[in-house]
Amino acid sequence: MKRRIFCSLLLAGWFGYVFAGSSGPHPKSHWPLWEEHNPLSKAHISHATWQRFLDRRVIRNEEGITLVDYPHLTKADIMLLQSYLDELSAIPVRNYNRREQLAYWINLYNALTVHTIATRYPVESIEDINISPGLFSIGPWRAPLVRVEGLTLTLEDIEDRILRPIWNDSRILYALNNATLGAPNLSPRAYQATTLNRDLNKAAREYINSARGVQVADGQLVLSCLYDWYREDFGGNAEGVLHHLVQFANPSLKTWLRTAPNINSYIYNWHLNTTTAELS
Repeated sequence: MKRRIFCSLLLAGWFGYVFAGSSGPHPKSHWPLWEEHNPLSKAHISHATWQRFLDRRVIRNEEGITLVDYPHLTKADIMLLQSYLDELSAIPVRNYNRREQLAYWINLYNALTVHTIATRYPVESIEDINISPGLFSIGPWRAPLVRVEGLTLTLEDIEDRILRPIWNDSRILYALNNATLGAPNLSPRAYQATTLNRDLNKAAREYINSARGVQVADGQLVLSCLYDWYREDFGGNAEGVLHHLVQFANPSLKTWLRTAPNINSYIYNWHLNTTTAELS
């Protein structure tokens, strides 16, 4: 989940938020190689190492946002992250069934993002980690970060070339965390193949019914930039976005959305999803 320039062109406002108008959809780019899977496989991929890190260093604040305790990460924490990435890198993921693959790619994306921040902290935003190739590239999303089945992958590869085009499930966007306060939460529980449907529904409801996802003020509908950046995944237009939101909105928000004439603006907070130095 990377920075889309169209939703960040206008002036940055209070509390690190960015307001912007509409833009076109961000296209998927299918990588057919990763379609391969074994529907008969009953093998399970363990995410226990990732869970140990989450248990140690992820908290939920009073606003319901999950934060990573970056100020207090130790060498042992970073080694734990690296161990998990090494475990996933060694797995022949194309030999597994679709559900195991989906949990694998989501957890890999999230752990890789946390590791990218942890090994370069302190930073104010993931956008400050300018390691992607190209003169005008921002952030780490196009940087080669991990090898899977002998191929070097970027965060963009995992999100836009594997997860989005192969599964075509907009709920996956709520499971991916890009280390910002404006993003869907980093789940404090590793995603598991056996509970994916339930957990993706929960992640969608949580984000849509939070101020990070949807805000209604003075008759104006303000959405997260996520719905602008990934409009293709939500039906391709404003009507499709609203239809999607209604499916997961709480009763009062659902009633309002069903009568909403249009989307007025978009908002996003690019600040790092970190605890403060005083927390432990």
